[in-house]
Amino acid sequence: MKPRTTVLMIISFAVLALLLVFFLVIYQPGAGMYIRADKLQDTPEKYVEFNLADLEKYSYVKEAINNPGKNIKLPFDHNENMTEFANIMWDNKTEYIKLNNEYYHISYYSAD
Repeated sequence: MKPRTTVLMIISFAVLALLLVFFLVIYQPGAGMYIRADKLQDTPEKYVEFNLADLEKYSYVKEAINNPGKNIKLPFDHNENMTEFANIMWDNKTEYIKLNNEYYHISYYSAD
């Protein structure tokens, strides 16, 4: 091969390697919105009481309660009533819910 061709191949591979490294650095597979429910042993001072019928409207909250301690990732395009649920909790100034005489701490957060 000619020296010019060899140099061009080396430069091309270097550019490709730099692009690969760049995209691997900015790729974040864990980014997104999450919800988590932790079961409590003691009764919190303030809480919002829900029943199973209420939770049908908030399927991700229900899934978190059915899997306490596990982070439940919300889909990127979730058009569910999570904003409504968050407003209910905000209006009552609490992060705790009561369901069937059991208490849960509900947390939702963004991992960017």
